[in-house]
Amino acid sequence: MYYKQMQVNGVLNTTTLDEGLTSTVGEPKTIKEVLINVSAYEGNVVEGWIGTERILEIDDYVLDTQEETAGATAPLSQNKIGILKIDQEIPPGEKFKIGIRCGAVASDIYGSYAYEVTK
Repeated sequence: MYYKQMQVNGVLNTTTLDEGLTSTVGEPKTIKEVLINVSAYEGNVVEGWIGTERILEIDDYVLDTQEETAGATAPLSQNKIGILKIDQEIPPGEKFKIGIRCGAVASDIYGSYAYEVTK
């Protein structure tokens, strides 16, 4: 299993995708999981794409976060999703990309792709 770091800085009223994980003929890849964390709960949507097909759409409220409560005494996150299982081959020449579709308040996502080279 290999890992590639990813980070997407959200932009107001925009879907922003990262540079992605590219599969090639010489090095075909299968995306296994995305380890993910959101900067804050803002009602934004995390999306995953292979080429032009959206394969993932999930509300940020169900994901893990480093955001703290107003009193900064404990994190808001308690047993939320931190790993998104994907397990899909990326066709050669295509990319798997993850991003965040922000509304009126932007938030960011951080994490890593877990993938295999499938020769």
